[in-house]
Amino acid sequence: MSSTGNTGATSGMTFLGVFTTFLAPALVGALLAALGLFGLVYSQTQTPDKNPASQQILVYGD
Repeated sequence: MSSTGNTGATSGMTFLGVFTTFLAPALVGALLAALGLFGLVYSQTQTPDKNPASQQILVYGD
């Protein structure tokens, strides 16, 4: 038999064990993904500092 440290006195996982094993990492990952998505959308929808159409694309003779 393998020794995993669990003596078998408790069967199943407690709520705290389930939370720290499955729910906490999922919540942290979802929070980080939401913040990253918000930052990306926010930065892409901001108006530019100056109008890029007012600049000449090609300058001849300089």
